[in-house]
Amino acid sequence: MAEGGRRNPDIVLVEVGGGEGFGFTYLSPEDFDYAADHFLLPAIKYASLDINDLDQRRTVSYDFLARYFSKPDGKGFFRENVRWIAAAAVREKFREDAEAGAMPRVVTISRNTGDGGIAIRPGTEYLEHPGYPLAVIVGKPSAGGGPAHFFSDRESYEKTGQSTPNQEKWLPQIVFRLYRQTPSVVMGMPKQGKDGDMAVECRALAFGRDAKLVERAGTA
Repeated sequence: MAEGGRRNPDIVLVEVGGGEGFGFTYLSPEDFDYAADHFLLPAIKYASLDINDLDQRRTVSYDFLARYFSKPDGKGFFRENVRWIAAAAVREKFREDAEAGAMPRVVTISRNTGDGGIAIRPGTEYLEHPGYPLAVIVGKPSAGGGPAHFFSDRESYEKTGQSTPNQEKWLPQIVFRLYRQTPSVVMGMPKQGKDGDMAVECRALAFGRDAKLVERAGTA
């Protein structure tokens, strides 16, 4: 779903596999372009390509995105440069939409179940808000997002939420304990609590739609 007057997505959700990946936020067109150019300009220069050739720009962006999906834990791929690559791929994919002010608010990047390729598409399901998070992201919007856990249905979210936290997966359990109902995306970051204790600051994203964030009784 595209909306008028938009040149950047609010968030790009990159699901690599096994319900894991990243959720990257972009607060303005300038922030989005900065991230995309931070990858694209050096990549174009290194490959001796024409920066004004839109086909070459798209090819380079898609190629590096495919490399990441092929080896997500490979040397050279880390949170920040994956954020840049994702921004470049999305910008080149939706260039005409952005120029018309119709960039989707939510964009998803995932494997295409049909042919094993990579699908970059508007994340319309994230605008529906089923009452539980489809994505829980360790990060905050102002910091550009971070690692994400994805849930295809309520059952998988609740199963994870009721499990024992560990170093790899702890935020979904906290969100489950704190909230009975949420928008489709919840972000959270550790912060220093009172008396030196560690706490978690959560932020739910509704993308301009009606969505409820309802605390569980006794967790205020």
